[in-house]
Amino acid sequence: MLRLQIAESRKWLNCFLSLVYPASCINCGTSLYDHEKYLCLKCIHKLPATGYEMYHDNPVARMFWGRVPLRFAVSFFHYRKNESLRQLIRMLKYHNEPQIGIMLGKMSGLKLLKSPYYEKPDLIIPVPLHPERQRKRGYNQCEMIAEGLSAVLQVPIESTLLLRARNNSSQTTHSGYERWENVEDVFATSEGEKYTGKHLLIVDDVVTTGATIEACCQTLLKDIPNIRLSAVSLGYSHQ
Repeated sequence: MLRLQIAESRKWLNCFLSLVYPASCINCGTSLYDHEKYLCLKCIHKLPATGYEMYHDNPVARMFWGRVPLRFAVSFFHYRKNESLRQLIRMLKYHNEPQIGIMLGKMSGLKLLKSPYYEKPDLIIPVPLHPERQRKRGYNQCEMIAEGLSAVLQVPIESTLLLRARNNSSQTTHSGYERWENVEDVFATSEGEKYTGKHLLIVDDVVTTGATIEACCQTLLKDIPNIRLSAVSLGYSHQ
């Protein structure tokens, strides 16, 4: 009974606060309706979509040719300076807004279902954070994106298979070849033999050089026989 009363009180408090301090779109500043979160509907439609999911031969897929055998690789949005997606991902990673990841993951899942090249995976594998960094942040942003994808694709998440064995520095602080060096021997697997023959979908937040996804894939291919791999990310950062 007390729980219901507390929940009801919070509901009315939130309604009152939304009237006094209405939430606004982080992109254009327009007041948001109750059903809107972070972005107004107009700005959601203006998110810089790549459309890459409609093409098997797309710039992200080509990035991995000759490096790792991926069934499918795509980024759903362009990640550029002064774009709303960049601000959303920054809020997701550094401002304790995990729901942004789930929201964008659901949007990406809907796009993926429309792709003529989509092959339903057996499991979704978020790129892991080192435990120390995850404790500090409170969550893994890639796992939040994976949650949104999972809800739409109806595919389970496996967040314990791929582990980050070394607490390397953020890729955002490196450029070019440094990114490859920074992820060398970073990842490991746990009980990989259980996943023999499975199709795994790797999920990252932003792809720039592809170094992180490649390192994940190389580790999985080394440790698990006969797996098939695909990879997706929210953003594609052009170099």
